[in-house]
Amino acid sequence: MTEVTKEQTFLSGILSGYQPVSADGLLAELRSEARKELEAQELPTPKHEEWKYVNLRPLKKHNFVPASAPDLSSVDLSALAFEEAKDARLVFVNGKFISDLSSVADLPEGVIVGNLPDYLESHGEIIAANLNKHAVWEDDVFIPFNTAAFEDAAFIYVPKDTKVENPVHVLFVNTDTQEEFATAPRVLLIGERFAEMTLIEDHIGLGNNTYLAASVAETALDENAHFTHIKLQRESKKAYHISRIAASIQRNSEYHSYSVHLGSKISRSDIMAVLKDENTHVTLDGIVMVNGDQISDTHSIMDHTMPNCTSHQLHKCIVDEEGSSVFNGKIFVRKDAQKTDAFQENRNLQLSEKGSVNTKPQLEIFADDVSCSHGATVGQLDEEQMFYLKSRGVSEAKAKEILTYGFALDVIESIPVSSIQERLSKEVEKFTTRNNSVETTV
Repeated sequence: MTEVTKEQTFLSGILSGYQPVSADGLLAELRSEARKELEAQELPTPKHEEWKYVNLRPLKKHNFVPASAPDLSSVDLSALAFEEAKDARLVFVNGKFISDLSSVADLPEGVIVGNLPDYLESHGEIIAANLNKHAVWEDDVFIPFNTAAFEDAAFIYVPKDTKVENPVHVLFVNTDTQEEFATAPRVLLIGERFAEMTLIEDHIGLGNNTYLAASVAETALDENAHFTHIKLQRESKKAYHISRIAASIQRNSEYHSYSVHLGSKISRSDIMAVLKDENTHVTLDGIVMVNGDQISDTHSIMDHTMPNCTSHQLHKCIVDEEGSSVFNGKIFVRKDAQKTDAFQENRNLQLSEKGSVNTKPQLEIFADDVSCSHGATVGQLDEEQMFYLKSRGVSEAKAKEILTYGFALDVIESIPVSSIQERLSKEVEKFTTRNNSVETTV
């Protein structure tokens, strides 16, 4: 048996015996196509340039199976909810939509926040036009895996001229179980002309068990739409989290993405924003904190296809103990994208000599009238600042916490949900005191 066949068997084996509820229609057709793609591709290895620093071989040590019926006895939303979104929340447990834990009372007329299969009849045309149309990465095996595996999914639709004042919280909970399971969280967000909304996409593990979460989120914005997408990843420290975020942005629209990665043993996040028309703006900011033997790998693409567009990215990584962070950011400026203004920066704080940081910002420019820049830095806590704080009676642990928080502050403060800012400040405090339980304070 060849190495390729082994890897294909591993991926197909997770779905063996899987019998989805939807036997026909759009989802069945997408699943069938995805399974064919899955059978034709292997797991990436470090020989692939895009996976140079992350080895997925440990995945094959586990016998992942589709998640079984969720155990709701351990789910306490009071510790997981955000006050700003208390009446606009979808809850999925082990990949299954739980209506009794969800609340969507606080929504303007015409706005849909619900389980995607429930809207295939009423909104089938717009779903078919967008589902699996924006998350397109060449030779990527995890998107077809997600498409073949997901049954329930978050569907958010904001009609034209509608502003959703409060954030919408989509919570994907993975329970603590002895079973090594796999889930496929899926989000489809559609904003029509002059629509506005903030989405909190939240992935959390309740225990310290092993599982695989392969998530995909697609966003389609029409003209003059303004959306903020906050992604929180706080999985079990033994979990594997592989995610894809894709956004297509039309004329005069704005898309602001904030990614926060705190949990999982191996975390891989690919995010792509395609600026498809003039006068669009994209922000792709992020904060990563890893310690122990955690690995966090972030790859981003800002794809400028038309003139007079802007993009901004500030990605920060804090690495302690034997943690490892990877960042590969790409800015594409196509030949028609004159007057592009794009900026990208990756800044890394390395708190331990045992940790590792790999960073590779990239520019590919095919237009001549542009303003583009990128940069990357790797550093440690400033010894003079540490000395100053300690000379004023601040303990070494507290001084480390203050300076680490100061490093993360500009990303944290840019997230437009105050309760998330507060919880992230607690997470920085916990990180500096070596508390490895993510879910207790966030």
